[in-house]
Amino acid sequence: MQTDYILDNRPVFPENEGGTTRRLDYLGYAPCPIRHELQNRLHAYFGEKQAAKGKLEWYSPGGCGSGNDPYDLIWQTGGENDMPGVISDGGSSDYFRREGHARWVATGIYGPFDKPAGLVVRPELADAGIMDPLGAICIYATFPSVFLVDTQLLGQRPAPKCWADLANPIYRGDISISGWADEVPDVLLFNMWSKFGQGTLEAFAQNVRNFWSPAEMVKAAGSSNPNGTAIYVMNLFFAKSCPRRQIVNLVWPEEGAWFSPLSVLAKRERRPQSQLAIDYLFGEDWARYLDGVGVPSVYQRPGQKPLPGKLAWMGWDFVRGNDIDALRIELNRVFSNARNA
Repeated sequence: MQTDYILDNRPVFPENEGGTTRRLDYLGYAPCPIRHELQNRLHAYFGEKQAAKGKLEWYSPGGCGSGNDPYDLIWQTGGENDMPGVISDGGSSDYFRREGHARWVATGIYGPFDKPAGLVVRPELADAGIMDPLGAICIYATFPSVFLVDTQLLGQRPAPKCWADLANPIYRGDISISGWADEVPDVLLFNMWSKFGQGTLEAFAQNVRNFWSPAEMVKAAGSSNPNGTAIYVMNLFFAKSCPRRQIVNLVWPEEGAWFSPLSVLAKRERRPQSQLAIDYLFGEDWARYLDGVGVPSVYQRPGQKPLPGKLAWMGWDFVRGNDIDALRIELNRVFSNARNA
């Protein structure tokens, strides 16, 4: 399958052309920077397999918001027969939420599924605990966050080496992160609180100056931007593209780069065609692309380059032991109050 180029043959979904929703074999979500690439590659792959396997009904929203997605709330409004055969998701999935988990995972409607044979977890994830004890949600790739450090603005201060260092008062008002003042990324909010406690989260909040998009941070790091900071916390996908690396250092946190998981769920009762989505998401072509753009795949493959360090995440006990939505609201309040104190 030749997919090492930009595919011109893009998928067209009837829902985007005024059509009604369908019973889907696959509903595909992924982080915004890689979503169009996923759609194009899946379109080519499904087309190649259609003659032998049959037509697969699928949908993947084009934008990064929920406004153009007719399936955005299907996990709340749909019945079992309405739900897609396979779902790929990213970040704090709807199926991590208490309602979504209770309806679709705890009931066993979505459960263990067959993946391509011979998959072995890469060593950088050996201690991350990514395997779902229930076998229902399988993480296939990671969207990790790292630090970009502007050595000129850092001056004589030591560069941060680990996540807890970001709470050091020597960096007061000198850190930029993604998100908004009232909506800190889950990967930072939940991990900082669960691993170090509320006091460290509050100290980190006091050090944050800017809430910028990753593209804005890459543009500012090492530049003459008067609003720039010594430290930028962003996903590896964008951090890799920083052009001023003689001034800006990429730091991989010692205890592991915290990541948002890219995950897959599959219904126990689904059409055989839906297996094509699983085979591709866990296959060689997609893993090779993800590794190349800074979205490390979970499983080992031939020729795979080792990562600079470990990968880490909040873990299944955290996901299933907390009301994620309620906790997000509370911790954002804690963060905002500390920053504005």
